[in-house]
Amino acid sequence: MAGDGSPQTPSGNCRVLLVDDAPFAFRFLGSMLEEAGLGHQLEWKSGFEDGLEALRTGRFDVCLLDYQLGERSGLDFLRAAVAAGLRTPIVMLTGQGHRDVDMEALAAGAADYLVKGEFSGAMLDRVLRYAVERRRVTDALRDSEQRYALAVEGANDGLWDWQVPEGRIYLSKRWKEVLGFAEGELPSALASWFERVHPEDVDSLQYELDRHTHGKTPHLEHEHRLKHKDGSWRYVLVRGKGVVGPDGKAVRLAGSLTDVTTARNHDALTKLPNRVMFLDRLEYLFRRLRRDPDFGFAVLFIDLDRFKNVNDSLGHAAGDALLVDIARRLEQCVRGVDIVARLGGDEFTVVLDAAREPDGAVRVAQRIIDELGQPFTVEGRQVFTGASIGIALAAPSSDPFALLRDADTAMYRAKAEGKGRYAMFDAAMRERALKVLAVESGLRKAVDEKRLEIVYQPVLRVADRSLAGFEALVRWRGDDGRLIAPGDFIPIAEETALVALVDMYVLQTVCAQLGGWASRGLLGGRAFVSVNASRRHFAQVGFAAQVGAALATHGVPFGCLKLEVTESVTTDAGPQAQAECEALARLGVDLVVDDFGVGASSIASLQQFSFKGLKVDRSFVRHLDGSDKGRALVRATVELARALGLSETAEGVETEAQHHALLALGCEFAQGYLYARPLPLAEAEAWLRAGRAP
Repeated sequence: MAGDGSPQTPSGNCRVLLVDDAPFAFRFLGSMLEEAGLGHQLEWKSGFEDGLEALRTGRFDVCLLDYQLGERSGLDFLRAAVAAGLRTPIVMLTGQGHRDVDMEALAAGAADYLVKGEFSGAMLDRVLRYAVERRRVTDALRDSEQRYALAVEGANDGLWDWQVPEGRIYLSKRWKEVLGFAEGELPSALASWFERVHPEDVDSLQYELDRHTHGKTPHLEHEHRLKHKDGSWRYVLVRGKGVVGPDGKAVRLAGSLTDVTTARNHDALTKLPNRVMFLDRLEYLFRRLRRDPDFGFAVLFIDLDRFKNVNDSLGHAAGDALLVDIARRLEQCVRGVDIVARLGGDEFTVVLDAAREPDGAVRVAQRIIDELGQPFTVEGRQVFTGASIGIALAAPSSDPFALLRDADTAMYRAKAEGKGRYAMFDAAMRERALKVLAVESGLRKAVDEKRLEIVYQPVLRVADRSLAGFEALVRWRGDDGRLIAPGDFIPIAEETALVALVDMYVLQTVCAQLGGWASRGLLGGRAFVSVNASRRHFAQVGFAAQVGAALATHGVPFGCLKLEVTESVTTDAGPQAQAECEALARLGVDLVVDDFGVGASSIASLQQFSFKGLKVDRSFVRHLDGSDKGRALVRATVELARALGLSETAEGVETEAQHHALLALGCEFAQGYLYARPLPLAEAEAWLRAGRAP
């Protein structure tokens, strides 16, 4: 963390250090943050010492740490960082998913932990921001306390003085008031403190006390929960310093106790409860639900629509003002017993107390959608936003994190269905989420282990059926040896950051193959291979440079690589896309619009984005031999391409009638099962040698 305790990146984004010995982890986390549209800056160190050295620079707001670092463990790294006095919050990444690992990591100094394969980009973002915010609060308290003497009786902190050998302790009047007790109601005894510590915090508190009393730390500092007189839990920050005896152990400890519940549990901007308080409330409601099956409650996960437009156009100050206004409107939409919380960014949650039936939650969701759909006035301007809402009803077998995840899943369904609406979580969504998780995990492993297979479908010249090139297609063979249909994993890869990894895997493999073919003289008249590229690549700076590096590394001849992109590149990827397209064109990489006519596009974008060709979608080609309308659509596409100086390729040609229709229309290229199915490498090389079907 920076020396002044505040993030150094704009827009509230974090500088993140990843310490992990696996290169794939860096690529995966970077693409996950990118896929979620997050602006965090990620740097990677693979070794124990390199990671510590980077952390010592103070350039990072938060550190992501793998549980295993070759021969050293992440716990060793944590302890070394703490011993060095480094205050950057560290989040442990573990594949263990076990409470013992959790406690061990927290005891060693971790700010939080994430289980690999069980978190999304949004969850990672929330954990990073929470870790930074928590350290901010702690540092602010530390700085404030350095300005004032701890022993001043009039201070707001409770004071304590512990005679260690005798086991006697003094607890000030203010110390007891923090927990709701009057001076005479709570004795000055060790039990008054330590028996009130939350069970989950006992081990870490004892660990810090032991370290300090044995002279291993210069001062004591620990945050934990203490039970209030009313039964609730208060978050307190304990700080102190020991007097060391002749044996090097502390014989006396004295310090302060500060109530940080409000600072820790409330969002600084909107003053709403934050993620910590929200989860604490869910814990309480789940305990009540398990005691009383007739009780029920629901969670609404709210994500604002079009909020980014306000931030980008009017600035972050206007965005913050809008968030405050939204918070006040949300509070007006619920009852006093319900809780509205801000998780971070433009994400809010609502806990509906005593909501057993879906109808009640649906009514509140619709009320929120209607209310947030009304205009807001920000800095004298009228602005509009909206909300997509996911609803999840609690079940006794669930838990706070699972319920939040279910509501989050339902919210994404609402967004996918058109935004400005709500969706109720159901079993089908759970099954879908489990399937996505399984595919993500398996596909990541397949990419990392280079087990994806490339097949090549010939692209022919319609006039003489000679070979013009190939389209490279990816196939995934599962652990059982069976091929997994592209339709079962490509859409899921498109939904996540994985599509970028898969695309680059295919691109690198194809470039290596093209270079090999060129060195053996098999490319003849510059036969090409086209590769699919996701729109996600075009939203980031440097994609063209990556392609150029692959071309140069493998000696690919100019003009032999084509990239097929969907029309969404022109509408979704923003201004950066045009710059990347122009850079690719300078490299001799032709851009071809795939599935032309089935997405949102404009004719102007065909020239604006330096496209060189169109692919006529198979849904149009299918009707060539039986529909006048189908023939008219293909003719219009071919004539449009010809007028703009673009090549045209018909996909999905399956019959001789379709081939002859394309010939009559003057279509330049075609591919489909009529000519050949996708071929393994050896058969593709046979086509290259023959210049047509061998």
